[in-house]
Amino acid sequence: MESEYKKIILLKGLEPSNDYQFSIIKSLLAHDLGLTANMQKEYNKVKIADLMEKKFPGVACVNKLIDLFKEMQECEDIVINLRNGKRKVMRQSRGKETIPVKKIKPGASSTEESTSTADGASGSVHDTPESKKQKSKTTPKGGKKKVQPTQQQSQLPEPSATSTQSAGSSLQGPQQPPATPCSSGSTKKKNMKTTKKDESGRMQPPQEQSQLPEPSATSTQSPGSSLQAPQQPPATPCSSGSTKKPRLKAIPREAAREEGVQKGPKKVMVLKATEPFVYDTMEPGKKMFHATVATESQFFQVKVFQVNLKEKFVSKNIITISDYVGRNGFLEVYDASSVSDVSADQKMDVSSGLIQKANATPKISDLYLQKPGTFVNGIYEVHKKNVLNEQIISYEIKDNTGEMEVWVYGRLTKVDCEEGDKLRLTCFELSDNVKKLRSVIHSFMKVIKSRKNKKQPLDPDSHMEPSP
Repeated sequence: MESEYKKIILLKGLEPSNDYQFSIIKSLLAHDLGLTANMQKEYNKVKIADLMEKKFPGVACVNKLIDLFKEMQECEDIVINLRNGKRKVMRQSRGKETIPVKKIKPGASSTEESTSTADGASGSVHDTPESKKQKSKTTPKGGKKKVQPTQQQSQLPEPSATSTQSAGSSLQGPQQPPATPCSSGSTKKKNMKTTKKDESGRMQPPQEQSQLPEPSATSTQSPGSSLQAPQQPPATPCSSGSTKKPRLKAIPREAAREEGVQKGPKKVMVLKATEPFVYDTMEPGKKMFHATVATESQFFQVKVFQVNLKEKFVSKNIITISDYVGRNGFLEVYDASSVSDVSADQKMDVSSGLIQKANATPKISDLYLQKPGTFVNGIYEVHKKNVLNEQIISYEIKDNTGEMEVWVYGRLTKVDCEEGDKLRLTCFELSDNVKKLRSVIHSFMKVIKSRKNKKQPLDPDSHMEPSP
């Protein structure tokens, strides 16, 4: 079971967490796992899971991770997944230890085999193991054998058993519910227990009863059954399957991709959208805006080239998108008729974990692992600014994992940004030679001014917002 608990902390705990959450986990575990500052930067999720398995063996590693995540914001889904995974493994472990293996005693094997054979041949639901056992049983102390059933009796077994069973039922206590397949073994064992009586005290059946032995067998069982206490239905292992909760959907690590013309419709919830902007200064009429939308299991980056649709792309609004084009990781919407509102009674259950992942800023160290041509959205702090010429500005951005250059071209050089400000980048491309981010025709950039740099923008087309 050790490997199962490790699988839980890795796949259900560490893997769905974003980079910022994972950095918090490493910091909180640094003392327990003996992590230095360099180790916290270099160790990935697999390495941390290996160390946790050694430091906190068994279920302790899962409990440790649950305690950490439940104190963090927007990690409810991760905590639920960890708890469900732990319960499942513990339930499987208890099942392997407690489920008994039924063993057939050597002395009772022939009786049970003959009983099952007789059941299969007769097909009657009223025949009991007790009646068949008494048919094949001889009287003790040299008594005479019971009279075998005649041809007339064998032709009418079911009416006699039914009539006798109804007559004996008035003497019995509360009846036990019909046995389920999981509890049939214990019920059969109880029915086969009978009290032996002395042959001298047993009344010989008259001729009419000798022709119908099944009522006498049932009537012999009835007085004994009336002395038994009411039985509760036994708990069966198979009943626990109906109480299992549906498994939560895994949170994707990056935006979903679709390629080519798509008919749809695709029902989505709007998570966020930029304001419209002119993307081609040579033709001022060419405007667009970016948006992030999500289904209940995926999120998408959208380019909208009809700015009059901005009123539909409001946070938490539910819409449908049809007749769009998938290209380079974006859904491109060109026609105003492609977006429609849905009725007010339609709801979508988009998890907080999925929303958090869609809005997350990738770490700079992770950007170096991405392939060239990947488009990046995120908020980064500017540490250096280098104006190369009127059409090119280089910014150095930095976080706690590393630093990278951002090259801005053309219209975006008019955006007022200074060292210490933060850049909200949308649709910036990773270059294919030296790893850096660069603006392209559809890129959008917004400045979050630091308190010391707050001032009016140099250009009316600049995009600024105050620092939080």
